[in-house]
Amino acid sequence: MDDEPGSGALSEPQGLGDEGETSHRMPPGHPTPVRVLLRGLELIQVLNSEGPLTTAALSQKLRLARTTVNRCLATLESTGFVERLPNRRYRLTLKCRTLSHGYDTTLERIEPVRLGMHALATRVQWPMSLMRFHFPDMFIEDSTDRESGFAVEYFERGMVIPVLTTASGRAMLAFSSPRIRETLLDYLWPNRPQETQMTWTDRTALERELAVTRERGFARATRPLRLTEQGSLAIPVMVDGEPVAALAVRFALSAVSFDEARKRLLPLLQDVVVGRTA
Repeated sequence: MDDEPGSGALSEPQGLGDEGETSHRMPPGHPTPVRVLLRGLELIQVLNSEGPLTTAALSQKLRLARTTVNRCLATLESTGFVERLPNRRYRLTLKCRTLSHGYDTTLERIEPVRLGMHALATRVQWPMSLMRFHFPDMFIEDSTDRESGFAVEYFERGMVIPVLTTASGRAMLAFSSPRIRETLLDYLWPNRPQETQMTWTDRTALERELAVTRERGFARATRPLRLTEQGSLAIPVMVDGEPVAALAVRFALSAVSFDEARKRLLPLLQDVVVGRTA
């Protein structure tokens, strides 16, 4: 649980300073470390590895007073490196994530979609995911699983899943330009998961389904769960004529049929995407 005591940002304390924090030994000749900077970096480190977390959880894991954690969070939030979720937990933002790998124009373009997805979480209720294609898999950029009471399993940031088994992957393939789609299928088809070999007996069958997906404007997929089947719908996030991401919603088919999802959930996804990548 997030509110359980943790081991702290550093596994081997070398001596405790104020408020029980870990002290840092500097090389000879170097000035004394700036404690507030160290606290902020350790907070970012914990959120990166274990977040989203509440203030109480961060206070326990960092062994810092809650007032100190609150001040750090307020500073990071005001500068755009941390955001507060509706469930009172904090997580790192896109701005913070780009510090590790530089500026990413695609992430900037899909950031409004990500924010819109979270703003819609309470209304949709079922878990949503924003995914990008990172060869040769789909990479989860973000999800509302922790905000959904209906999530059976959690799709977390950084997870990768196969392209052909997901509605998101099929949406990316279907709406890619013919040249890119053919190139991707040349690799994906010979290496496709076993479960898809019964869905499409040959590549022509898959290409027919992708054509239908383009015609209706969304992709769909079904996956077995322990007590029921999970359905999913996904639409592409288009930038300059190519899909750069896909927004998907997952639901239990015992509770919501595909037809109901198309009528009730699909328009909500479309509202999030349309106009946010212009």
